[in-house]
Amino acid sequence: MKEKVEVVIAQFNSIVGDLCGNTDKIINIITENRSLDIKKIIIFPELALCGYSPEDLLLRKDFSIAVKSSIEKIKENVGSNEYLILGAPNYSEDMSEIWNSAYIMNNKKINHIYDKQFLPNYGVFDEKRYFSKGNSNFVIDINNNKICILVCEDLWNFQNLYEKNLEDIDFLISINASPFENTKVSKRIDVFKKIVEKYNFNLIYLNSVGGQDEIVFDGSSFLMDRNSNLVHRCNTFKEENYKFFILDKEFSNDNTYRVETNTDELEDLYEAIKVGTYDYIKKSNLNGVLLGLSGGIDSALTLAIASDIFKKNDIEAVLLPSIYTSDLSIQLAEEQCNLLGVNFSTISIKDVDNAINNTLKQRFDGLSRDITEENIQARARGLLLMSISNKTGKILLTTGNKSELAVGYSTLYGDMSGSFAPLKDIYKTDVYNLAKFRNKISRVIPEGVIERLPTAELAQDQYDIDTLPQYDILDKILKAFIEEKKSLSEICDLGFEKSLVSNVINMVIRNEYKRRQYAPGVKVSEKSFGRDRRFPIVSRFKY
Repeated sequence: MKEKVEVVIAQFNSIVGDLCGNTDKIINIITENRSLDIKKIIIFPELALCGYSPEDLLLRKDFSIAVKSSIEKIKENVGSNEYLILGAPNYSEDMSEIWNSAYIMNNKKINHIYDKQFLPNYGVFDEKRYFSKGNSNFVIDINNNKICILVCEDLWNFQNLYEKNLEDIDFLISINASPFENTKVSKRIDVFKKIVEKYNFNLIYLNSVGGQDEIVFDGSSFLMDRNSNLVHRCNTFKEENYKFFILDKEFSNDNTYRVETNTDELEDLYEAIKVGTYDYIKKSNLNGVLLGLSGGIDSALTLAIASDIFKKNDIEAVLLPSIYTSDLSIQLAEEQCNLLGVNFSTISIKDVDNAINNTLKQRFDGLSRDITEENIQARARGLLLMSISNKTGKILLTTGNKSELAVGYSTLYGDMSGSFAPLKDIYKTDVYNLAKFRNKISRVIPEGVIERLPTAELAQDQYDIDTLPQYDILDKILKAFIEEKKSLSEICDLGFEKSLVSNVINMVIRNEYKRRQYAPGVKVSEKSFGRDRRFPIVSRFKY
């Protein structure tokens, strides 16, 4: 009878820099899956030991010493019947070189260290700043199974590293820290199907899960047989240790697999925001969230997301009406708080607004009223919210969306105040789509919030459409300019008036300085504001 090999893939949520905590979790997973009577392969994602990405922590000597110490500790916990594949940094003796590596351990020894060969340097990736390039493939034989081990970007470039030593491999194990983006889950599967079909191996794809700063990893690890059939797919946005068997160069057919090929993009988007927001706060050792609730769609969706991931007592909503705040706004905000069972308070900003305007009255003498007075109201709210945040220790969530951030429809040090922005990478039209999606699960946002015209309520009878195109039009122009990098003429060819497109583009360019000062938020698109899209604040290039 041929001997089975049990494989455990640990869809793992690392905390960057928490080498002790990550090491303990890794050892616990090894111990929990230990059995003396069967050979095991236990696999962890890319840089699971230190989290992705540690950035300039990698360049510190004390960090490198701690990494080496953790690897030694883990190595001592790997038995003779176990093979451990672990993503971790690999340092040269003098620290002059660092590699992004997969450690292969067995019987308390490091059998081999595979160094990543393709180093991504686009979007959020900056690996050429830190890592040296690996220069050789690695294939290990376990129970007559030829197994190739790669790290993340290597698999996307498999045809470029394919050599004779990769002919006739039985399994390819790819360990990854691949961030979530809209539609990326299906894109990965489609791309790797073509590679599997061409080179004829079984694929074990393991991805990280969880949030780190603005990035969120979705997991969605999967198994694919050599006929490019999806054999199993792990949970999305959840930690999971999945066990299966391999036998005689194939996946064993006596295990029950779960394959979910249909994905709901809105559900994935909503979960990404939840996980990214939760992990940012919890990994920062912070407790509780606070937000200003206006009766508008953005703050309503942000409150709904918060209520899905935190205890009700850890959430506080503050209503901050001005002389321009309508009764409807207050009614809808209170209705949502009661609907969700979260704590809320009402603090009028009228006195603060009057005090600031009176203080500036002499200085502004002879100057007409303009947007300055509108922004004073927003900044009064920011001051009060940040003060409550300081006093209570609750983190202030800012509620702006990508459309507003793109064109500068927000007030610096006002409604832009806050420590984290869940909707930072969500266009306004998708804010509405997500609100409707969430309400289908259970009613968390009053219908009146979704149906009303968007308004900042900083002046009498003020609506967003007074100064901006309708959001369905604005978002199409913004996506063409930001995501697709189209020129003015190319966007006009889509059917938009030149003056309108020019105006929108100029708003985007003028407000780069605001975006540089905005809170971090969950990245869900290919071109989020921040590390994905880097433009000079001062530039005279004509678009």
